[in-house]
Amino acid sequence: MDIKQMIAGYPRLPLTPLPTPLEFAPNLTDYLGGPQIYIKRDDLTALAFGGNKTRKLEFLMPQAVEQGADTLITLGGVQSNWVRQTVAVARKLGMEAVAVLEGEMPQDCQGNLLLDHIMGAKLIYDPNVTQALEDQEIQGVFPVTGKIAADYRAMGRRPFLLPLGGATPLGNLGYINAVDELNDQMQTLGIRADYLIAATGTGGTQAGIECGLRLSGAGTKMLGISVSHHTRPKEEEIAELCNATMQMLGCVGEHFESQEISVNYDYIGQGYGAVTQQALEAVRIAAETEGLVLCHTYAGKAFAGMIDLIRKGILTRSDTVVFLHTGGGVANFAHSELF
Repeated sequence: MDIKQMIAGYPRLPLTPLPTPLEFAPNLTDYLGGPQIYIKRDDLTALAFGGNKTRKLEFLMPQAVEQGADTLITLGGVQSNWVRQTVAVARKLGMEAVAVLEGEMPQDCQGNLLLDHIMGAKLIYDPNVTQALEDQEIQGVFPVTGKIAADYRAMGRRPFLLPLGGATPLGNLGYINAVDELNDQMQTLGIRADYLIAATGTGGTQAGIECGLRLSGAGTKMLGISVSHHTRPKEEEIAELCNATMQMLGCVGEHFESQEISVNYDYIGQGYGAVTQQALEAVRIAAETEGLVLCHTYAGKAFAGMIDLIRKGILTRSDTVVFLHTGGGVANFAHSELF
């Protein structure tokens, strides 16, 4: 299918120059002695030090603008890349930004949190947000942020709620578009990827990629590396999100089953944000071989998974792998003791 034509039918707010680079990683390839490794540099998008969420916000924000919103409200972790980029787009569009942060206020204000403060976001710390409540926020039910939005409406404001991570059918258009962009870049380079590897949190990025690969007819296999525990199998949630996206696009003949989605849970550690030695090693390897700056929460865990799969021989010398760098390296400044 013609993805460019399909995407053109939806309002889009350009927030970053595209395409992001696709770079061969020769030193990393030699160091690991495995597949040919390429890095898709979505850490280089333009919103407040970049990251993968910018692509989703390009398709989510037109609705906020159309509704005349003056305040964006969302939820995320204390060091949330999603919150940082959402705050940035709010400020770019002349809106206020409110974020509920899942946890206690830290003693030191560093990393993403520092940027949230610099951009003047209103931050509300809530250590009582459960996984169940977070799941509802992802699904757009808003049990936490909805109460705040009601207060703002009572004050005469026009709030717009954004689901955690932008994991919606509209948000998925960002990574359907990214797959089309990647296919063009690979065609120019004369390569074909056997695997595309990325961190999987809310599941929106992987869902967008899965849809893009299906629509483009690419033979690339998506491997998601989970960075957190979930109340439901993430494969089920991603398949449902893919199907909702296909329905929105009018692709009634396309259907995803959970067994078609690949999510690896071996590199989470104790949970979201928990430090693992594999992730710390991955951060160092990426930095020392290619000058890439990963964080230990997202890209670091996904990179650790890729390294381990190469060392185990699951990803072989005959394969070509694209690693999607989703950004987040700024969070390292909040965890200098780890390095």
